[in-house]
Amino acid sequence: MTRADLDAQLRQQVRYCLTSPFYRRRFAELGISPESVRTLDDLNQLPILVSPPEHRRLQDATLERDGQPFGDFLCVDPAQVVSVSSTSGTTGTPVLYPFTASDVAITNETWARAFRFIGLRPGDGMVVGFGLSMYLAGVPLVRAGEAFGLRTVAVGAESGTSKLLRMLAVMRPRVLACTPSFAEHLIERAPECLGRSAASLGVEVILCAGEPGAGLPAVRQKLSDGWGGARVHDVLGGVHGVINASCASEDYPGMHVLAPDHCVTTQLVDPATKEGLTVTDGTIGERVKTALTWQAAPPLRYSVGDMYQVFTETCRCGVPGERIKVIGRVDDLLIVKGVKVYPAAVKDVVASFVPQLTGELRIVLDNPPPRVVPPLRVTVEAGVGVPAERHDELAGRLADAMHQRLAIRPQLTVVPAGTLERSSHKAKLIEVVGG
Repeated sequence: MTRADLDAQLRQQVRYCLTSPFYRRRFAELGISPESVRTLDDLNQLPILVSPPEHRRLQDATLERDGQPFGDFLCVDPAQVVSVSSTSGTTGTPVLYPFTASDVAITNETWARAFRFIGLRPGDGMVVGFGLSMYLAGVPLVRAGEAFGLRTVAVGAESGTSKLLRMLAVMRPRVLACTPSFAEHLIERAPECLGRSAASLGVEVILCAGEPGAGLPAVRQKLSDGWGGARVHDVLGGVHGVINASCASEDYPGMHVLAPDHCVTTQLVDPATKEGLTVTDGTIGERVKTALTWQAAPPLRYSVGDMYQVFTETCRCGVPGERIKVIGRVDDLLIVKGVKVYPAAVKDVVASFVPQLTGELRIVLDNPPPRVVPPLRVTVEAGVGVPAERHDELAGRLADAMHQRLAIRPQLTVVPAGTLERSSHKAKLIEVVGG
């Protein structure tokens, strides 16, 4: 689509959003005329209209008033909602994502773009190890895989490590789809559960999502090595027409934006002031998305609090178009003596010490982010078979590496392999013990 086509699609979508009470109310409160939003550039002059706390408040209000839990930015009759996905709800009421039949078709089609981009083809086997019941990479991914023609095996993280490994051994799929931390955990558990390594299972492609791990060079190398040379691809999307996927470039130049015709996903704001940023190659900011074709509860200037880096130059792989890296979450930012550090960056340094370390870690805080009274306390695991007398040496070397790469001098504690709890969902990197 041309830029003029996208601008026309935006104008149509804005008119569509204004069929909902919420968007009519917000436009009126802010004094925004719909006619003033004519181009994609005009969007960046608008404030953030929806965030997860507001989303939850809208859900609670319509559930109590109308008996439907989708908020009053739902633009269709609830009877047209044919599928619902959601966040986990671990930090409050789950955020619900309703789909109409058209939205399901959009999701299937955008996932198909990602499948083709990372080299999948109809007839490939894919075992899905994401959480099926709640997450966007669960049932929507299974549904899209089947529509594309993949031999999709919906095991799900809920089934546990042993069952998923046994299914991999039986089905011998070409593709494993799960979080990076779960893929790491499966490497560790395969000898115990199966009597052989994960590398022996024949997986050729690992489709990762849900956390930044697959975008970290050391983590990506650990996964590839542990799965016998499998290609590791980072994918982000599954709702609102968003789909991004990383190419095979060794230096991870970010995820290619594969559906700019369905959702505006590279507009950024300053995380402190919420003012729109001019995006050039390498700009970092808080991502704000706007759907262009979504029906059920379309996001218009919606932020979930993710920090992106946007690249506009043609990728080294030769594919043009924008790319994004997920830097972290606005509320996960740590500030140590004025230095800004994201947990994902700490994990990347720790993962570079594998196999001397397992790669597992916890950042221990007395109070919630962002301010950290130094030193930053980090607990890591020694590698399997690494003796206790080497722990102090490893702690010193890791502290030096973090000082060199992150400009902080942490307090490191090394514990035996297997001490830290694993997760089949997103890895827990921060533990707040006070506050």
